[in-house]
Amino acid sequence: MNLTKVSKEKEVNEMDHTKAPLYEALCLYEETNRTSMHVPGHKDGRVFDKAAQHHFSDILKIDATCIKGIDDLHQPTDSILEAQRLAADAFGADQTFFLVGGSTIGNLGIALTMCSPGDKILVQRNMHKSVFNGLLFAGAHPIYIAPAIEPTTKAAMVSDIAHIEKALMENPDVKGVWVTNPNYYGMSQDITRLAEVCHQAGIPLIVDEAHGAQFGQVDEVPPSALSMGADIVIQSTHKMLTSMHMSSMLHVKGDIIDRERLARVLGMIQSTSPSYLLLGSLDLARRYLVENGRNHLKETVTRLEKRRKELSLELKSLSIWGGSPEVHRRDPLKWIISSKNEAISGYQLFDLFYDQGAVAEISDPRNIVFLFSLNENEEDIEKVVDAIKVIDQKLQELAIIPHENKDIIMFEEEGTLYQPKMSLQEAFHKPRHKIRLEDSIGSLCGETVLPYPPGIPLLNPGEEITKRHVDTIKQLHEMGAYFQSPSDDTMETLYVIK
Repeated sequence: MNLTKVSKEKEVNEMDHTKAPLYEALCLYEETNRTSMHVPGHKDGRVFDKAAQHHFSDILKIDATCIKGIDDLHQPTDSILEAQRLAADAFGADQTFFLVGGSTIGNLGIALTMCSPGDKILVQRNMHKSVFNGLLFAGAHPIYIAPAIEPTTKAAMVSDIAHIEKALMENPDVKGVWVTNPNYYGMSQDITRLAEVCHQAGIPLIVDEAHGAQFGQVDEVPPSALSMGADIVIQSTHKMLTSMHMSSMLHVKGDIIDRERLARVLGMIQSTSPSYLLLGSLDLARRYLVENGRNHLKETVTRLEKRRKELSLELKSLSIWGGSPEVHRRDPLKWIISSKNEAISGYQLFDLFYDQGAVAEISDPRNIVFLFSLNENEEDIEKVVDAIKVIDQKLQELAIIPHENKDIIMFEEEGTLYQPKMSLQEAFHKPRHKIRLEDSIGSLCGETVLPYPPGIPLLNPGEEITKRHVDTIKQLHEMGAYFQSPSDDTMETLYVIK
């Protein structure tokens, strides 16, 4: 008999998900009512802005710090350790790390764990900016692979496995493969074969699963990245589950990831004064998910799918995306809505729905996305449906001349491999100067050009600027796209490397 296996099975079976050990420790801190002679300076809410105190007073009482009786995020031995173990069990990981800087901190930590200066890593080009920032800090030399494009929505997805296999054959010295799955729109690819290919090459599969924290929890949603063989996965627990904003989890499975180094890196980049409110909300999000959330998720998906199918038949001017052969699974908690008349952009739809009282999660040149929670009742869903019907009718009444917008091209052809002429870190430290956008073609970019959301850079520092880039920037700006932290809000000039 394998006693180690029996011991592990016993430990898993004894996991008590009715507990929320970290939250319970914070409640005990409040109950003891000791006089705070330590940070934070609001002293459990005693010293605070009076006009706002009615909003904050209850929660400030458990806005604690690492003192006796409350565990340390950077050296967990008690309630945080137990809370992370319960989370690992709930999400199918071998070890879970709580994060208080969102998935951004997780991506930075992964990059610094996986890469040393000069290391190569194969990176899907449609990654969140935090991935590229992490690789910049690490001094890595990413090799970009262009993503696949879903034909109706034009959303970027994981490239076909054949392209990645070819890339690994041409670059056998990469430290890993890093992909985003699902994308912001909830489109999920089967990455089981990709994980197998990575493991055959002796490298890890890293997955940014920020928008799929609920995946794998019930059969009605796509499987999780961990269940498909990923080695390290970042999830934004605050996005699709119920923790507070900026709280995320980093999951590790198997032995290919150096967990000691990962813990050391996270200790360097996370605050030594982490928010215990955020940490406690992660603990509660896991408890809610296991105790009630999974059942609520099943019921919500059933309601949403029924209403989506009915609504799709009623709409005249709008459409709700229902999947395509190129996408293996879609997230039923996300409705991707677009105008059948391509003269109406997603940015215009966003404004129309905003005026109607329904605020979308994201808009792009073609679509908007509505994001539902784990627990939506018929009444809440119907409010969104009513707004969709109103806008559908308004668009029928508008005199819009139909025309086909020219597709905006964000990336190279699927599977295209390219390594920037200058590494991210080198480009960051190089002198730069500002020139007219039209004159920048052929130069190396000196800033991050970032349409936002979803936070995927059109250009990273060190990438060569092409006519395609210039045309896309102009198109996006004319359509009303928002660029995050550009050097020039008009997008008429940008920095290039001298």
